[in-house]
Amino acid sequence: MENIRSIVVGIVSLAVAALFVVVMATVGLAVIGFAAVATAIALGVAWMRGSLRVQKTQRQGGPRVWNDGRGTIIDM
Repeated sequence: MENIRSIVVGIVSLAVAALFVVVMATVGLAVIGFAAVATAIALGVAWMRGSLRVQKTQRQGGPRVWNDGRGTIIDM
């Protein structure tokens, strides 16, 4: 009788532990999914606002040369 009780308690304990692992894995995946969606939305908003667009500079004729009082600056 004592052996049967030990076996039943062991099986129930394993079942509770397995259920705990499944619940924690599900919660972890839900948190990861929420973080991924939040990141995608933030990137979309930043893209729509234009802060992620590459600013293109227009080159003028040749190198710019000027003197700031401490020396000549040549901007290639």
